[in-house]
Amino acid sequence: MSNEYFKDKTAIVTGAASGFGLGFSQRLLSLGARKVWMADFDAQKLGEQADKLKALYPGRVEAVRANAMARADVEGLVERAARESGGLDFIFNNAGRPMTKPSEELSVEEFEDLIRLNYMGVMYGTLAALKVMLPRNRGHIVNTASCGGLMPAPYQTAYASTKAAVIAMTRCLAYEYAHTGIHFSQISPMNVATNIFTAQLREELRRAGESKENIEKTAAKIIAPDAMPLDEALDYIFAEIAKQAADIILGQDGRDAYRQFCEDRPAFDKWAAALAASRRAFYEAAKRGEDVQFPG
Repeated sequence: MSNEYFKDKTAIVTGAASGFGLGFSQRLLSLGARKVWMADFDAQKLGEQADKLKALYPGRVEAVRANAMARADVEGLVERAARESGGLDFIFNNAGRPMTKPSEELSVEEFEDLIRLNYMGVMYGTLAALKVMLPRNRGHIVNTASCGGLMPAPYQTAYASTKAAVIAMTRCLAYEYAHTGIHFSQISPMNVATNIFTAQLREELRRAGESKENIEKTAAKIIAPDAMPLDEALDYIFAEIAKQAADIILGQDGRDAYRQFCEDRPAFDKWAAALAASRRAFYEAAKRGEDVQFPG
């Protein structure tokens, strides 16, 4: 993959303190980005990670505490980055969190919070970036979605709904602005080795006031499923972004499942029913306090 598409460019990455967001930031810098604006609501974790990258890439990293659920934070971040950097070439609207749980246990408030973060946060960044990119007639807006937004995902009613909205928005914009120099990509991962498998649990415990020590102890009981290494995922994602692909689906298991959903519904129905059963068993075991593997 040529570095030219990313070299000397200015980028914003939200949710940049961990997981995909941190990976995006590191990869952009390694490919020669002139400036990466790293944003996250967790100022401490963001500062720690940004400091490491600042040591490796002096003068090319800026850390900004921003909550993707707050419109003013996101719009202010985009305006500042564009103003101080003389423009904006990329925004990775990545901030978000998972939610896998029985729908009868899902509160309206939880659903609304997830919409504000996973969808509204992406929308804030997308529209703000579009406004600063249009006058220059160039830029690339990259939105993190999920394979759960492409096809039904049992026990992920709220999460999949928000990601489906992100996918629809991104696809609409890709066609609407196809005549311009602005490009749009949605990224839909299947299972990638990040902290996503314990992120929901950690957030629920944090909101309940649990100590960091207890959160880590409890999260350690969750065994992640087999997953694609993050570096491998990033290789694929950045190659597809450089091709200006609108739909970036990874890995092969995700592409196969989506193709099956579109072309062989009986086979997909069988697979989805088995996934629902495994997730039901997971929750029953988790309630008993057992160490269990998260069903992918």
